[in-house]
Amino acid sequence: MSKEWVVNRLVEISRYYFSRQEEALNQNLPFEEFREDLQRYMTNRFIDQEQLEQYYAGGIGMTRLFLFHYEPGTLRARTTILEQTKDRIIVKTMWFANELNSGYYEISTLQKSGGNWLLDEKRREETPKGGFQLTIQEAETYLKNYPYAEKPIQSVKFVGNQTLEDAHGEFAVFYQFDCDGETYYISPIDGYVLSADLEHY
Repeated sequence: MSKEWVVNRLVEISRYYFSRQEEALNQNLPFEEFREDLQRYMTNRFIDQEQLEQYYAGGIGMTRLFLFHYEPGTLRARTTILEQTKDRIIVKTMWFANELNSGYYEISTLQKSGGNWLLDEKRREETPKGGFQLTIQEAETYLKNYPYAEKPIQSVKFVGNQTLEDAHGEFAVFYQFDCDGETYYISPIDGYVLSADLEHY
C-alpha cells in the first residue's frame, strides 16, 4: 500500500467514527449496536484499548481532542511507514501541539481482516529534543489542509522566520505564512499555530 493510501484510510476511519458517533447518539443507539458499525473500521482490541464505550456514554463533547482524530494536514505533511506486510501496516504520524497537549508522535497499526484494513492499535511516542523540525514545505502542506480555518485556504506563501517575544528559546522561532491574506505562525518544533494577534487558532 502507498503512503497516500494509508493516509486516506486513517482519515476515512477517523471521519467515519465521528460522523457515525453523532448519528448513533441522536438515535439513542446502545453502544453495542454502535460497536457493530465500527467493526468495519477498527478491531475490538482498538475499541477497548481506546475506551470508546466510555467516551460514547459521555456524549460528543471534547472527544476530538482526546481520541484518534487524524488530521489530513499532519498526515499529508509527514507520514512514515515503519513496517508493512501483507496483513499489517505500522505508521508514524504527528500530533501537533494545542492547548491541552504538547506535540508528539503517534504510532498507529492497521490490521487486515476479512478483506478490510482495520485500525488495531495506537500509541504515543515523545518527540526527541528539538521536536518535529518541520520543514517549510511540511508546514505549508499542513496549512493548506488546516482544519480550523473559517473556509478552505487556497493560497499559502512563506514570509520568513519570526522570533516571538512571548516565547523562549527554540520555541520562540515560528514560520510566518500569508494564507489568503491572513497571517499564520506555526512552530517548527511542535506545530503550534498562532494567528496574527498571537492567539491560538
